[in-house]
Amino acid sequence: MLDMKKITKTTFAVLASLFIFSTVSSASPPMRLSLSQALEIAKSENPQVRQARIAVSKAEAQIGEAYASALPSVSVSGLYQRNIILQEMLVEIPGSGSQIFKFQQDNFFNSQIELSQPLYAAGKLGKALQIAKLYRKVSEEQVISTWAEVKLLVTQLYFGAVLAQEWEKTAEETYRQMEAHQRKVEDMYEQGMVSEYDLIRGQVQVTNFYPQVINSQNASKISVERLIIVLGLPKDQQIDLTDDIFEYDVEEYKIDNYFSLAAANRSEIKQLDLQADIFKKLLTIEQHGIRWPNIFLIGGYSYQAQEPDLDVGDYFWMKNLYAGVSLSIPLFDGFRAKHRADQVRADMVLLELNRETLLKNINLEIIEARDKLREALKNINAQVEGVKLAKKGLNIAEVQYENGLATQLEVMDAQIALNQARMNELYARFDAVTARAELEKALAVE
Repeated sequence: MLDMKKITKTTFAVLASLFIFSTVSSASPPMRLSLSQALEIAKSENPQVRQARIAVSKAEAQIGEAYASALPSVSVSGLYQRNIILQEMLVEIPGSGSQIFKFQQDNFFNSQIELSQPLYAAGKLGKALQIAKLYRKVSEEQVISTWAEVKLLVTQLYFGAVLAQEWEKTAEETYRQMEAHQRKVEDMYEQGMVSEYDLIRGQVQVTNFYPQVINSQNASKISVERLIIVLGLPKDQQIDLTDDIFEYDVEEYKIDNYFSLAAANRSEIKQLDLQADIFKKLLTIEQHGIRWPNIFLIGGYSYQAQEPDLDVGDYFWMKNLYAGVSLSIPLFDGFRAKHRADQVRADMVLLELNRETLLKNINLEIIEARDKLREALKNINAQVEGVKLAKKGLNIAEVQYENGLATQLEVMDAQIALNQARMNELYARFDAVTARAELEKALAVE
């Protein structure tokens, strides 16, 4: 007889195995991601960059609107009007006395089509089109400057995540070394070679270090999540960072004049120069707001009737086709155009002051990034030597401890010193990488 319980357990085990296998099989592997790949993703998916590109599309639409101002406008209208009280006039007719005449009928119908074509609008149409094209260039430069900011941020976050992962590895390795050393102490204690105090002190030291391992794991996780957000990737996307911070090129730029390069390349300066051109054209428009002619070609066709009844088929329809030229010259507008021109002049002065301030800030930005890079490069060499010395010190401390020439505290201090030396080297390399990225942004170079 079949054992139903056994069959049921076997079936459940098979189904569970299939479920686990299908789940593991369907899970997508982590995305292998280098810095260059991260930058490519950010260029298309980062929200700030996408918003800047939308501004370019809006500027394109403004150019179309400016072109539309020079094209003819055509409108069609229709009207039905019921006259409740008709206009009348009493007219004296010689020899016949007075008589009342009506100027309207009960029903009035009118339909017409009108055309208006600007021929000359005080020189504003051409300037408006030029301004719209300049706005598009400003928007394109804003995309470039936004990308420079995002590129720097992605670089900082990418290597910040690499740094956090290296910190996690270093902390875990240090913890394993401390555990291995503690096992030696336990063996020596069992053999009566060390005191119970050494044994307890080692256990306390290992326990006290463990929170650093937890902190490093949390920092690694959070840093990766921040990078994912900035790249615009799905929040559940797993990534595997492939660039090694120890192999990243952080050499200093060999450039004669940093500031001249930045002044020629920085998008922020180009934007201010474009805005200066816009203000000049706006000033021309405002100056043409008074005593400059506006000429329009106008034309139309109307179709209307007035009748006392609603028998449309018997109506007499009056037709009118006309064309002409309209000329208007504003002579006085209460000084509105003058005051608007004064506002534009004030904006031009403020813009020039902003440009001077921007140049000073860029110069300071270059100096800070260059000095930070130089300091970090020197610091890397010092920290590499520090790691070598810390490793040597740990080896000496362990040998001396095994031979009774050093205390447990000295070994633990040597292990912590090596961990700190490794972290110092990591931070020095991170500072160099980020300083290099900051200098690239300051100089507006790839």
